[in-house]
This record gives sequence, C-alpha cells and structure tokens, in this order.
Amino acid sequence: MSGFPWRTLLFISLGANLLLIGGAIGAYGAGARLERPATSAALVDRLPGQRAFLAAMPPEVRARMRAEMVQGVEETRELRRAAVEARRAAFAAAAAEPYDAENVRAAFARMRAADQAVVGIFHDRVATSFATMTVEERRAALETLRRAPPARRGDGQRPRRWRNRPANAP
Repeated sequence: MSGFPWRTLLFISLGANLLLIGGAIGAYGAGARLERPATSAALVDRLPGQRAFLAAMPPEVRARMRAEMVQGVEETRELRRAAVEARRAAFAAAAAEPYDAENVRAAFARMRAADQAVVGIFHDRVATSFATMTVEERRAALETLRRAPPARRGDGQRPRRWRNRPANAP
C-alpha cells in the first residue's frame, strides 16, 4: 500500500494538540495569568510616569495638573541629576578592579536612595492632585491609571517586572 500516511499524520497532530493543551493547563496551574491583577498594590508597583498620569486626568482637570507637574519637574531637577550621578558611580564601582562587594552594595544603596527621592516627589504631587479632584474624577483617573502601561525607561523599552510568587500560589 503506497498511499499517503494519513494515520501517521493523525497521530502527530494528536500528539501536538495534546502537548499544547497540556502546556496551557500546566501554565495555568502554575499561576500564569494573561490579565493584570486588579489590586491597588499592582497600581503602586507599576505606577505610570507623568505623561500617563496626565493622560488619565479628566480633561477639565488636565491643564491644572500639567502646571503642577511642570513645577514638580523643576523641583526635582537637581535630584534627577544626583540620581544620574549615583547610577554612574554605582556602575563605576561595579567595574572597578579590585572588585569590592561592600563598596558596590553601598553605591547601589545610594543609587536607590537618589531614585526614590525623585519618585517620592512625584508621588507627593500625585497625592496632592488627587486631593483636588471630586470622587468621580479620582475614580475615573485611577481606573485609567490601572490600565496604563508602566513608565518607559530612557532607552524606550518597558521595564521588565517579574512577579515573585511561590510555586504553589493560585
């Protein structure tokens, strides 16, 4: 019998389909999800940058908020410069020979502190801005922020955030 091997192709197709279905079920069982969690912690962990924040504002509030954000940018100019210098110093310490792990840890700690000083002022501005909104405006802005993409890094790439969760988490 020299016919086309339909039976072999059927078994290969069945095996491939079972492999895909098993992989999907296994990923789901391991905790992989396609949707973002709708918790407020997720919003804080991935709070968008100033542009996304302004875009989330209701149109009638946006102009006032833009002026406040510009003032915040001016206020953080020196802090942002310090953060850039701290980042350069941290990478220089990591590249130095002989390598000194304690020096690198301290440099990274200074870098984190400098970054947090800048982010802290932005968060304070956000809190002040929310205080001037009505309940409906604030809820609408928060819902838009929950769906907004995270702030982009200077190289145009989105930051990679890996969820640290136990293997047996739902």
